[in-house]
Amino acid sequence: MEPVGAVTEFETTADRTQEPYSISTRPIINEQLVHIDLQDERIQDVIGRIIREVKAQYPDAEFVSYIGTNPLGIYTEVYTTAYEFESILGILDDRLGNLHVAAGLNVVVVPKKKAASVAA
Repeated sequence: MEPVGAVTEFETTADRTQEPYSISTRPIINEQLVHIDLQDERIQDVIGRIIREVKAQYPDAEFVSYIGTNPLGIYTEVYTTAYEFESILGILDDRLGNLHVAAGLNVVVVPKKKAASVAA
């Protein structure tokens, strides 16, 4: 698979100086480099779609998104007061389509139950 774009921190010019140039925010995964920017607009769109769909059914849900490695991709943990694993995955399956294609890399949603808070 070809990488999405070539990324080099510095580019050597004809006069042998190193000129920095911008690195794309699109996900880049190859044998030498993994570059995933959670601020990329495609990734933010996918995370926002997940949050909107789940919040419609579970307004008290809380979310944490991060880059995970097994498999490599974007992980979004969804915390609800009750363990709603099948229900949350059903909502996402029915309404959101293929998030992998939309984000350009794996998207993993992990439904979890909120930890009970202890009163002081």
